[in-house]
Amino acid sequence: MTKEEVRSVVISKLRLHSDSTVVDIGAGTGSVSIETALVCKIGIVHAIDKNEEAARLIEENARRFGVKNINIIKGTAPESLVHVGKADRVFIGGSAGRLEAIFEWMEGALSPGGRVVANFITLENAALMIRLLEESGYGGIDIVHMSVSRGRRIGGNTMMNAENGIYIISADRM
Repeated sequence: MTKEEVRSVVISKLRLHSDSTVVDIGAGTGSVSIETALVCKIGIVHAIDKNEEAARLIEENARRFGVKNINIIKGTAPESLVHVGKADRVFIGGSAGRLEAIFEWMEGALSPGGRVVANFITLENAALMIRLLEESGYGGIDIVHMSVSRGRRIGGNTMMNAENGIYIISADRM
C-alpha cells in the first residue's frame, strides 16, 4: 500500500478535477485509486493490477469507502488497458519491469494537457522515466525524492525509523 504521506503528494501532483478520467497502473490495494475516485466524483478511475488478490482488495476497499466510480481491471499493463480509451491522468505506481511498454501505451491514451505521475523506488527506473518523458516532449517535469520516518516508542522515548525513499516524477503531456 502506498504510504499515506506519499499518497498525499501523489494526489496533489495529479492535479485532479471532479470529472477526470484516471488510470492507476499497479494499483495494489487501491489506496491511490480510492482517494482519486473520491476527488473525481463524476469521473472514473481505472485501477489495474496483475495480482488477483490485489484486484479483490481494491474491490473490497471500494465497497468499504462507498466508491462506485472505479473500474477494476485484473491483468497486466499495458495489454489489459486496450479498452480503456483516453485518460486525463495516469498514475504509475508499479510497472513490473514493463515501463517502456506502459509508456508507449500512455503515449496513445493520455490526452494532450493530461498529466502523468509515477512512483519509483530505484534510481534506474526513475532515470528511465525521466528519459522517456524528455524524449517525448513532456513539459514541467518535476522530480521529488521523498523519505518518511515513523516514530516508535522505545524505553519512554521516541525513535524515528526511516521508510524506504521514493521518487515521485510528474509531467504534463504537451
